[in-house]
Amino acid sequence: MKIRFIFHKSVCIFCFAVLIFLHFVPEGYAQGQTEQGVSVEKQKEGRTLLVASATLYGFALYGPGTARLLEIESGSQIAGLEMLIGGGSFVGALLATRNHRLGAGRSSLILTGSLAGTLYGFGLPVLFESENDKAYLASAMFATPIGGLLAHSLSSHRWFNEGESHTISRGGLVGGLYGLAIPYLINIEDLEGWTQAKIYVTSAMIGIPTSVWTTAKLIHNKPINEGRASLLALGGGIGSSYAVGILSLTDVEALRPYVLAAMLGLPAGTYLGYKLTAGDEYTNGRATLIQVGAYAGAMFGMSFPMMADAESHKPYVMGSILGSAAGMWLAHRLTRGWGETAPFARNHLIPKSDKFAVSLPLIDKWLTLGFMALRKPTVMADFPVELVRISF
Repeated sequence: MKIRFIFHKSVCIFCFAVLIFLHFVPEGYAQGQTEQGVSVEKQKEGRTLLVASATLYGFALYGPGTARLLEIESGSQIAGLEMLIGGGSFVGALLATRNHRLGAGRSSLILTGSLAGTLYGFGLPVLFESENDKAYLASAMFATPIGGLLAHSLSSHRWFNEGESHTISRGGLVGGLYGLAIPYLINIEDLEGWTQAKIYVTSAMIGIPTSVWTTAKLIHNKPINEGRASLLALGGGIGSSYAVGILSLTDVEALRPYVLAAMLGLPAGTYLGYKLTAGDEYTNGRATLIQVGAYAGAMFGMSFPMMADAESHKPYVMGSILGSAAGMWLAHRLTRGWGETAPFARNHLIPKSDKFAVSLPLIDKWLTLGFMALRKPTVMADFPVELVRISF
């Protein structure tokens, strides 16, 4: 009787979750509603991301969360419930996105909104000083689709490319980190434990949307593709690292000055990255090589003090800073004019009349050839079979 009762409750909660998911996850644009000039292929991109993330949410959050809310203790029942909800999430996501026309950029923003909703869901019970783990799980399960819906609604006014969406998402992440860092800098350690937790959570909740809105305003109508967006993120990381490294040369031992230096270095590095990448083209491949150049240059710069058995950290810091800067400069210079958009790398950029194509026979031609070889006909010995077609 207890097993039947648990099963009925599980099915009811699962159906409720599916209905919420189908209601909140958008079906996408109709073709006529998207920005003119965007191909249908571009509009269809991003569906895989949404389906995969919904399935992962089903297995990682909604399955274990439902089992905990129902207080299921049997391992086989928990596993069965997770498989039920995970598989149902996959089917539900496929049905909800069957008319997907959002593109990869807005799909990424919707996923970012869902992740933000999850974080908000886990943070809200802190404001009520809840010690019940069920409250955290239920809040996260409820807030996740709401975050995706809000991201979908707020991004519905125009088309977003992947570079813009990734930059906005990273801006939200930075805003959350700043929200956590600011209370630490003003030193709230003398406050009671729950009060500290509330301040940290509230500050992070304020920092995420504030940074998202600020980033979206700053990059609006700016030429930022996916490659350049990754270089902006690299610039922010390099700026923080350089600021922390330079401060370490002064032998400061307290932690708060380093946090402040990282907070100041990140926007400075991002701004320099934006200015230094203006007026040039950056594909994903070129941006990746520049990033690898930074890491390889840092390791190359640290190799000299390492071989010299330097005991102080200062030679390593200086070597990594100088080496990474040299690595980025060298990779930037040697990859100029190179990328995936070059005609030799993308066949669709070559006019059809200039393409050279070799077509092999289809399966029916192979079956016909095999049948004739087995039967060895004499009347139709000259029956033509196309084996290779060359066009140019």
